[in-house]
Amino acid sequence: MKNTLRKTTAILAFAILSLTSFKAAAQFPPGFGNNDDVDDETPAAPIDGLVALGFIAGGYLGFKKLRK
Repeated sequence: MKNTLRKTTAILAFAILSLTSFKAAAQFPPGFGNNDDVDDETPAAPIDGLVALGFIAGGYLGFKKLRK
């Protein structure tokens, strides 16, 4: 029973993380500088390249470690 619950939870977590869209935007930290030469008109660059793949790999490694 306990093994089945653990397996079901791991599969559900893997499915949720696989189907979730991860998106973030690059921003300067507060107080980085108040220069007048900063282009504030251009939108922030998205950071979403391999983030989902990293989460999946981390989930796999965590699941593998839990099974030991």
